[in-house]
Amino acid sequence: MFTRVDPLTCSAGALLSELSCMEPGLLVMSLLRSVAVEGLSPDDAVTYLQIHERCRSWWEAQQVPVMVAAAEIEPRIDEYRLLIPQRDEASLIEIQDLIREELSCAMRVSASVMQHEIDMARLLTGPLALTWRSWELGQITRRHVAVMVEAVGRLPGFLMGNDTERAEFTVACEQFQQRVLTRAIKGTVADTRRAAKAAVLAIDSEGQARRRERAKGSRDVWVSPDIDGLSVLIATMATEDALAVMTQINACAHARQHTARESAARESAGPTVPVLCLGEHRAQALAALILGDDRALAGERGSGARGSGAAPVKAHVNLTIDLATLLSLRDATADGIAPGQVDLTGDGPVCATVLRDLLDNPDCALTMRRLVTDPITGHLLDYGRRTYAIPQPLRDYITARDTTCRFPGCRRRADLCQIDHAQPWNNGGDTTPANLGALCTRHHQLKTHAGWRITNSTPDGSCTWTSPQGRQYDHHPPPIGTAT
Repeated sequence: MFTRVDPLTCSAGALLSELSCMEPGLLVMSLLRSVAVEGLSPDDAVTYLQIHERCRSWWEAQQVPVMVAAAEIEPRIDEYRLLIPQRDEASLIEIQDLIREELSCAMRVSASVMQHEIDMARLLTGPLALTWRSWELGQITRRHVAVMVEAVGRLPGFLMGNDTERAEFTVACEQFQQRVLTRAIKGTVADTRRAAKAAVLAIDSEGQARRRERAKGSRDVWVSPDIDGLSVLIATMATEDALAVMTQINACAHARQHTARESAARESAGPTVPVLCLGEHRAQALAALILGDDRALAGERGSGARGSGAAPVKAHVNLTIDLATLLSLRDATADGIAPGQVDLTGDGPVCATVLRDLLDNPDCALTMRRLVTDPITGHLLDYGRRTYAIPQPLRDYITARDTTCRFPGCRRRADLCQIDHAQPWNNGGDTTPANLGALCTRHHQLKTHAGWRITNSTPDGSCTWTSPQGRQYDHHPPPIGTAT
């Protein structure tokens, strides 16, 4: 180590040349930090970035054994017996990896992301130990590791439900790493993904039909809210179906684009009409094909489009808006949004002008609520100790207020959750907005059976969670339209 140069007196280039040959670790990181980056040549800067990337991989890999120490090498399943006095029966409730929520709150990531981290750590300290070692040496990055971890989930015996499956999976992982690791060390993430796909097919060619059948269970369609009034519609489906859908969208989009160009040519002397790119036409074509907008499909007659007798589908949107904004008495603030006054359920705050445009859209059926201390309907919200059952108006209010499960980091929609008493009814808890909140099934079970507690529950939906380890985590729901 440093037989040729003195790290304290040598040039930055000479030091970087030495560091590039060393195994990443604290010494390399500290010496790299001592380099004055402002005076580096472009060549030395590239070398610096290479060393930095290897050190980052090494440091990230140190988290793996600590994650296993926190969550244990094998998934832990805690069982709770719930007595049902009315039927004199007991129901068994199983909760896997209770530590997941403790870690997700402590590290401020979602529970699903944390479960993935736990599962990955268990694999890397077990059947994928060679991959972990390459990660530690800085030979591969976290992205390479993620590709390999995802791929081995398709190998036989992955669930490791018994000793036979565990042995089968261990052998398959050894074969997989022999085929993929060299490519991962030398190539890009895309190269690794191709090699992993080929390796799975070579190791378990007979299981392709099984994997295909299992993959069908992941088919789904969901919406991911974006910004500026846009959302991303994502669909996972069979490849042949996806290609067929895309072919139809492209055909419709090209026809729409052709019609738009002809119209623009005829009206060239008139007002300028915005020219849409093909991507915009695709987005409109998809909406037209699904919603049955005959005017949008005017250029698609005879190619499978819906007939003129088909009724368009209405889009139902839940809107929270205060009266002043609705009547244009109050509009956007300096940042373009009236905070807490305009909310599109599932998307969050949007510009008041956009929402007024929605009101004029005949294909968009809006459900509007003015959420103040009491909804504009006049329903009573504070039911005190008069009833345990939660009346529907109060349930609707809690759902609109919380928007999601009130466990920190959980994004489960409130309308798919249970409404829970923070202080249990049988312990004196009231049926009021201050004592009620939306909880998904898992987090409701954690609160009821697994040692998590809610304190400081307030009428605006805020609360404090105390974990079994005694740590406290605050939750604050996003603001909604409130009259002042």
